[in-house]
Amino acid sequence: MYHNYTNYKNQKGRWDKGKWGKGHASTSGNIGSGTVKEFTDLDVYQKSLEANVFVCKELISAIKPAKKEKGASKAQLEHAERVRDAVLETMTNCASSIPHLIAESHSKRFGTSVESLTILDTVMLKCNKMVVYLEQSRDLLALDIEQARWEEQIKNYFYIRHKVLNLQRVWRKYIIENQQNQK
Repeated sequence: MYHNYTNYKNQKGRWDKGKWGKGHASTSGNIGSGTVKEFTDLDVYQKSLEANVFVCKELISAIKPAKKEKGASKAQLEHAERVRDAVLETMTNCASSIPHLIAESHSKRFGTSVESLTILDTVMLKCNKMVVYLEQSRDLLALDIEQARWEEQIKNYFYIRHKVLNLQRVWRKYIIENQQNQK
């Protein structure tokens, strides 16, 4: 079941229900035909923030301390907890950086360089990494989260990656046109 973790409303002023198929997503990364004035208007920002909140809120709260299994020493238990904590820290850092990078790229899109496009490349890479991290967490950590929730979040990161690619194409076209107009 879909759960919106953010307070964003859709273009019609209704609370977002996560129906990505409703309306046609424009290549600017925004659902609907509204103008993108702020980075918070971008659908990719809203979806990445929502996915970040899932990782930081639901995933971390589902983690329980490691149980001591028969024959496991205290050192083995501590090692298992360190590995689990390292995986979670890496995953939360990656998930948290995606909305930040989208905001940074939005700020640099009108510059003369292609720095905003490079940042969007990084966002797409991190989306791929998040898919891997989510699959690893699902399979290795044995958390009490429904399989459908894992699949929903994995699809969400693929969706974000696709929308960022579209956004990158639009911004690249704008940069090229801007450079040609300046000559």
